[in-house]
Amino acid sequence: MQPYRRYLFIAIVFVALGITFSTTLGDSLNSLGTVCIAVGGLFLIIGLSKKRKEEE
Repeated sequence: MQPYRRYLFIAIVFVALGITFSTTLGDSLNSLGTVCIAVGGLFLIIGLSKKRKEEE
């Protein structure tokens, strides 16, 4: 597996967990869901940056 794909996969997992925590679990884990979405976005940016550097 290429290194950037690993980061993109981790980003998808974190965003999915964040959405689940924010919607399903409601008040108790709402802030944890927001943090998971933010971390997923960070991994998405890292993965896309690595992909762009690899293609150059």
